[in-house]
Amino acid sequence: MPHNMITSVCFSVTSAPHMVSKIEHTAPYLKRRLRELADPEFRESQQRFSKEPLRTLGVRTPELRKLAMAAAKEYRRSGLSFDDILEIAERIWRRGALEERGLAIDILSRFQRHLEPRHWGHFDKWVDSLSNWAETDGLCLGLLAPLLKQRPALVKRLRAWTRSPHRWRRRAAAAALVPLARHGEQHEAAFDICDRLAEDRDDMVEKAIGWLLKEVSRTQPQAVADYLLDNIERLSRTTVRYACEKLPARLRKRVMSA
Repeated sequence: MPHNMITSVCFSVTSAPHMVSKIEHTAPYLKRRLRELADPEFRESQQRFSKEPLRTLGVRTPELRKLAMAAAKEYRRSGLSFDDILEIAERIWRRGALEERGLAIDILSRFQRHLEPRHWGHFDKWVDSLSNWAETDGLCLGLLAPLLKQRPALVKRLRAWTRSPHRWRRRAAAAALVPLARHGEQHEAAFDICDRLAEDRDDMVEKAIGWLLKEVSRTQPQAVADYLLDNIERLSRTTVRYACEKLPARLRKRVMSA
C-alpha cells in the first residue's frame, strides 16, 4: 500500500459555524463519496499488503487524492479556519476505514502551514487508534513530520513513544523522523530514537528504525555504518539489512560481514 494516501482566511470555529454547514464536502458527504468510488476487486488485492486484516473500501489512491483536492479547494474558497477543517477530518477519521483515514490525512496535509504545537495532542490521540503500517506511515509522513519540521522542540515527545506497549506508536516514533532525516535534519534525534528501539523485536518497529537509518545514511553514510557496527549485537538482521540499502558498497560490505 503506498505510503502517500493523503491559505485560508482565518475565522475561529465559533465565528463561522454557518460556513461549515453550507459547504458541500462535509464529512458524511466525503464518506459516502468514498464508498461510491470503491472497487471490490481492488479491495481484495489490498489485503496482500499487510499481515494484519485491513478494513478497506477499495478506493484507488488517484481517486482519493482527487477527492481530497476538491475538498481542500472548497475549504479555501469558503474561508474555513484550520480548526474547522480539522473537525471535518476528525469526523472522517473516527472509526474510519483505511481510505477514510487516508483522506483525512491528505486533506489536512494540504494545509500544513497552519499546523501549531497545540495540534500535536490531537494527532497523538489518532496514534492511539492506528491499526496498521499504512495509516501509521501516512499520519507520520503527512502530518507529524511537517509539524516536527516547523516546531523542532516537539521532537523530544517521540522519546516516550518508544516505551509504549502499542506497536504502532513505537513505529511512529521512528517513521515521523524519516522525511526530516532524508533531508539532513534531526540526525541526532534519529540516532537517539533508534538507540531506544534497538532491542525491539516487533518486525514493524525493526523495519521502521532500519528505514530511518537508511534515510540518515543519504547524507551521513559513515555515521550510520559506525552506528550499525557499534550496535550490531543489539540490532536485528532486518534492521541492519534495511539500514544498509543506501550505504556505499564498501561500507555496506563491511557492515553486513559483521
